[in-house]
Parts: sequence; structure tokens; C-alpha cells
Amino acid sequence: MLKVMELRKKIKTLKDEGNSLLNKAEQEKRELSAEEQARFEAIDREIDAVEARMDSYVKINRIPEEELRTFEPHRPEPEDRGAAARMPFGEGIRGFGEQLMAVANHYMGRGTDPRLLEVRAATGLNESIPSEGGFLLQQDFSSELLKDTYNQSEILKRCRRIPISGPSNSFSQNMIDETSRATGSRMGGLQVYWEAEAASMSGLSTKPKFAKIDLKLQKLMGLCYATDENLADAAQLGGIIREAFPEEFDFVVSDAVIRGDGAGKPLGILGSTDFYVSVAAESGQSADTVITENILKMWKSRKGRDLVWLYNQELEDQLNALTLAIGTGGVLMPLFQEPKAGSPYGTIKGAPAIPVEVASGPGDVGDIILGDLNQYLLIDKGGVQTAESIHVEFLTGQTVFRFTYRVNGQPIRKKITPYKRTAGTYYTAPFVALAAR
Repeated sequence: MLKVMELRKKIKTLKDEGNSLLNKAEQEKRELSAEEQARFEAIDREIDAVEARMDSYVKINRIPEEELRTFEPHRPEPEDRGAAARMPFGEGIRGFGEQLMAVANHYMGRGTDPRLLEVRAATGLNESIPSEGGFLLQQDFSSELLKDTYNQSEILKRCRRIPISGPSNSFSQNMIDETSRATGSRMGGLQVYWEAEAASMSGLSTKPKFAKIDLKLQKLMGLCYATDENLADAAQLGGIIREAFPEEFDFVVSDAVIRGDGAGKPLGILGSTDFYVSVAAESGQSADTVITENILKMWKSRKGRDLVWLYNQELEDQLNALTLAIGTGGVLMPLFQEPKAGSPYGTIKGAPAIPVEVASGPGDVGDIILGDLNQYLLIDKGGVQTAESIHVEFLTGQTVFRFTYRVNGQPIRKKITPYKRTAGTYYTAPFVALAAR
């Protein structure tokens, strides 16, 4: 046991040095310098090497586990597991890939890392029995995955997002049911009258009309199959998962915001004609084209403050060619303005014009949309949760990681009939789309 104690002393010395680097940087309110970061990573590798030597020594000398526990040093619990950007040595799982590998080792019978038991399990289930809850991602890892999803999406980050917490799995909000600004319809039916002095007001009672938005969380799922070779390299596995799943969650939810049918998924902007204005193509307009008249009529039907254009990038040549005659001389000015300094996107009529992958193909409804995405309500709960199993692909030596994200959404304002309009069907709405051509 002297050899084991010596190796453990070496590990403690290395951990103390690593923690000293972190504490110094924290006290000075700065990140680790390049030199300190290099040393920090070197310490990490040294600890792994010493631990491997100790494991080999224990195995070769057949040292009983109960004897090892007798010499197990006490490890104090950290005060706050979620506050630090980098966990100190020996306190918590240090990376996303490391946690996945620890979970796989547990199911493959290679031993249970005690740090897994520190991860919070689902409400109502226990933490220690995998079949009754399993091991969920630590909250800091889950939050990071979800943050990546929203930060990289030009659509999702502009939506009105409400997180659902506690035991709830749905969201309700009352609203004024107004679809027309004509007299007698404003506020859903409220009306006031001009009356002469002392005139009777009997029979003039009116009232507003209310509606309710009811949204229940829906479930979005993803699977990742990882071979034993992948799991042997925690850094590689963590990188693959971090890159792939945020991108796929982003794509699928963004696509649902545009065209979801509301059946087990969000109701998209184009999912109901109640929520958007469809601007018809011009007479004789060629297929798959966008012309100046389309843009002007879409702009005329707008209703909102934080307007953006979402378009299929294939239309960009056509948008760049659009012009508008200005003044009595008919000087042609481009409708599409190039990006200004500090902005990645150009503008149309002053509103950002953003190419998005989930826009429809040229000529289809949704190839270009003008909208105020703050009028789209998106609810979600918690972060991305994970479960895992070696049994699905046991014979092929693969572990399956399952990711689940609960989310739903819908537009919150219907199209409006203006107070005064010419004969025909002119509406305004927070979302305007060009009809098929």
C-alpha cells in the first residue's frame, strides 16, 4: 500500500498545483494566460498518467477494493458546481465528452465513476439506479448545448421565448381577440358613441372579446451511436456531439417555426392562413421570380416593429437587381441595400434581409417572408436531456445516446382587416409571404 499512497500523494500535489493556477486567475479576475493554460493541460495529462500507473499497480498486486477504501482520502464537496467556468481538479466531471465516456463505462461494466451520482436525476426518480432515471447531463452542460442552439439561429433568437419551469408542461396566455379595426370590431367588439347632452345611452353596451393561447410542450428527440473506438477519445466524442446536435436542433425547430403544421410540433408562420398575409403574384409575372411590385405590396401589408426579411439565398441575384424610381426624374434606386459597417446583412426598405436555409424554394410560398418574429411565441423546458444504453447495439459494440428537447410554439397575432380600405381583400399582419408563382 505504500506505493499506492505515494502515487496518491503525487496526484494530490498535481491537483493542488492546478487548483492554485485557477485560484490565482480567479482572484485577479482574469482568464488563464497561455503559459498557465499549457501547464494546466500538462497537469491534467500527468494526473491521467499517474492514475493509470496506480490502477495497473493495484491490478497486478491484486489489492482488494475494501483495502483501497481504507486509504481513500476525503474529498470535500465544492460549494457551487455550476458557477465556475472550469471545474477544479478532482471536483466534478471536467467535460461533456468525459461524462459520456463515464456513462458508457458504467453500462459496459467497467466501473461506475462516483461523480456520475452527483448529477441531478429527473423529478420523481432516484439518482442511484440507472433503470429508474439513469444519469442526466449536468445542468451546466445542458445549458451550454441549448445556448448554442439559440445563439446560432437567426430565426430562433428573434422569437419571443418563454421558458417553462417547475411541474408545468404547458403555457396559457390571454389576449384580445381582434381581427378587424372596423368600427364595432376593435378590441374584439368594443365601441363608444357620440351622444347629445342628457341623451339616453340604453342599448349601447359593448364589450371586448378575449381569446386564449394554449401551448403544450412537444418532444424533439435525437440519437447518437458511438463505437467503442469513439468512446476511447473523450475529447473527440465531445466535439462531435457539441457540433452535431445544436445544429440539428436549430435546423428542425427553425423549420417548424416557418412551416410546422401544429400536429405534435410547433404551428409555423405558414401553418395557418389566419396568421399571415399572402401577397399574390403580379399578372404575367414569370415563374420563380421576385419583382419590385411584390416587395412593395409585401411592405404595404406589414404590421410590426422588429421586421426582418427571410429569404432563400437563391433569390439573392434577383433581389440585388430590384430598383425603385425616385422623384420626378425617375432616378432608379436599388431596393436591396448592401450591409453597413458592423452589420452582416443588407436591408430592404430599412429592414434586415437575412438568407435562411429553411426558406422555401424559389417560386413556392415561403421563399421570401417579411415578419416580426417577436410575434412568434416559443416555449421550452429545461435544457437538452440525455439517456444512454449499450443494449440496443450490443453486438456491434456501440453505445446509444438519446437527446430530448421539449419545445412548442405558434404565432400570437392574427391578420387584421384595416379600419379603412378599398374594395377587395387587403389585410395587414405581423407576417407577410409572397404567394406561389
